[in-house]
Amino acid sequence: MQLEQIWKAERNKAIKSQDVDTFKAFYNKWKKRGFYELELPNDMVLEITLRKMLYNLKDATPQEKANAAKWLQERGLSTEM
Repeated sequence: MQLEQIWKAERNKAIKSQDVDTFKAFYNKWKKRGFYELELPNDMVLEITLRKMLYNLKDATPQEKANAAKWLQERGLSTEM
């Protein structure tokens, strides 16, 4: 498996976890490898972003997308990035 494929698989797993700490661990691991340069936003913004990322993830199931959309809509937020 090529490095980019590994990165994508790990990214999708971190997004699907919907857990801020899991995503931070993924991000920091790949940041050390030069894949990222920016700092992550605060946890509240990251939690919203994770839901939007899941909703727009091609590999997400219809149920995962529905759960993400519901979470966002309950907070008056859109599913758009």
